[in-house]
Amino acid sequence: MNFHNYLLKQAEPILNDIYQSAFVKGIGFDNLSQQQRDYYVAQDSYYTDEFSHLFDLTFTKLTTKQQNNQPQTFDETVAHDALLASPNILNIPPDDHNLAYLNHMKTEIMTGDATNAMLALLPCTESYHLIGKRYLNAIAHNTYLPWLEYYTSSAYQAFTQWSWEVIDSQIPDWQKLSISDQKHYLNTYLTSYQFELSFWEHAAQH
Repeated sequence: MNFHNYLLKQAEPILNDIYQSAFVKGIGFDNLSQQQRDYYVAQDSYYTDEFSHLFDLTFTKLTTKQQNNQPQTFDETVAHDALLASPNILNIPPDDHNLAYLNHMKTEIMTGDATNAMLALLPCTESYHLIGKRYLNAIAHNTYLPWLEYYTSSAYQAFTQWSWEVIDSQIPDWQKLSISDQKHYLNTYLTSYQFELSFWEHAAQH
């Protein structure tokens, strides 16, 4: 088992909670209020802008080969547009849970190595792809199908796959890591997953 599969196995309980969270199921089964969509798009627009800066910081830590293999970047505005938000999103500031998540990632990126930096970002990247795959064909005539199609597109899948390959190439023999290093990497990764779950839970509450 390679490193990213091991990590994903550890994250299964949180990922299952994400799959069953009210907002994610609302996307999958076409059942979201305007207020919920506005809140989520406002939060995620701020988050993705900041995420791009954090990814740039992480990118500088990668090898030249890893950098050269990175697929073309993408614009998540397409996914946001798919949720049909109203102009009210301009009146919704970033929430505390959002800022805390971004601060966690920034801290791990600035203080850790390349692997730790990638692991701080990975739950966001991979969980959206896995959500898309899970709910893509859940129902017919889903209003939010373009959102699901975006995160299951060949371009997004390529970026997710690249992220996994970077992790696996950085730690090809993860079983040989010291216990302390294993715990540290896993904590970085699972903490980001907990923030992902919190992000979805807050979106459902509005």
